[in-house]
Amino acid sequence: MANEKKRKQYPKATIQLDKLVLCCTSMIEDNFNDAIKYYPEESIKPSHTFGETTLIQTIDKSRRYRYSYNVNYGDHQMGRIDFCMFGQSHRDEIWFSISNMVFYNGTSQFLPQIFTDLNLKLNNITRLEIALDSYHFNHEQVLRRNIRNKENAIKLMNKFIDREARTSRIKYWNYGSPNNPYNVRTIYIQNERLINYPKKGQRNIEQNNSGKTSARKSTIELAAYNKLEEIKDFSPHKTYILDYHKKHNPKFKNIHRQEIRLESEELKRYEKKHKKPITLLDLLNKEFLYNMFTEYYDRIIVIKNSKKEKIQLYPVPCLDSCEGKLPLPLPDTLLYTQQSDNKINANINFNKIKDSIINEYKEIKYRHEIFINKISNNIHL
Repeated sequence: MANEKKRKQYPKATIQLDKLVLCCTSMIEDNFNDAIKYYPEESIKPSHTFGETTLIQTIDKSRRYRYSYNVNYGDHQMGRIDFCMFGQSHRDEIWFSISNMVFYNGTSQFLPQIFTDLNLKLNNITRLEIALDSYHFNHEQVLRRNIRNKENAIKLMNKFIDREARTSRIKYWNYGSPNNPYNVRTIYIQNERLINYPKKGQRNIEQNNSGKTSARKSTIELAAYNKLEEIKDFSPHKTYILDYHKKHNPKFKNIHRQEIRLESEELKRYEKKHKKPITLLDLLNKEFLYNMFTEYYDRIIVIKNSKKEKIQLYPVPCLDSCEGKLPLPLPDTLLYTQQSDNKINANINFNKIKDSIINEYKEIKYRHEIFINKISNNIHL
């Protein structure tokens, strides 16, 4: 009886973010990005510190941005910010790419404070990936066998498909040894939408009725694969993912994963449908992530058996967090300008932290003003 209770303590599956790229804007005029863009002596400094957040100059390997900085919070590496895109230097957006490690080592709790330190507010989400990991439920195998079962009906992107018709939206990928080439398998399911662009020169362009330039692009993708094998063969540096799962289930022997990958166009449609923006607090809420995962999973693929019963293609994950609750005061930008309707907000006592948030924001804003005035005085001397 005691052993049975002990086994129940370990969750069967977990859910977490695996990739997040945010498009941000400044809350104040003459923010750090303006100082770096317009004052050469600031752009050549190797680092800038604001509160507990430090920006360390680096190089954008894609060569799309003039300025790139690694973001550290204390001793924790949090990601990279990029701004001043080549050919579009007039744009004021700042892109914040969160490090993959942040979603597994508990440091995602520091993201709201980083937004406060840098005087940033969330404009939109550029890319989002939600991962559902299971220790026993083999996602790829269950999905593949049910797709191949000729008695099952397949609903793909909200439309039932002909089982005899060839489709490029479901792709199978595998590798292994010469004797066993199917040792590791992956399934990809993608949509294909026409996206309008203001500029010409995009790949696969078409002209729509309004005369705008359009391109075919995948905005939703589902990937089912073995994460443990992927780490062993391609990402041996991601030991932090293994440490994360050891905290949830010390006895795990495998990590089967399904990922929902969403582009900015699809995330804008999601916000329009639900009539509210996705906030940073939403992204730190596992219940929100699971609801979003299930909604998109049912949009991507639904499989029904001969009795027209829906087949369950993923387990229910544990929605508790090993990292605990947010220990830091939440930024005024998150609490006021982008209210969330999710249950996590109902637990926040706004009255207790209101004064501390306002005072902290005023202090940071004051430090920024001194910073800019000091630069201006040096320029005019």
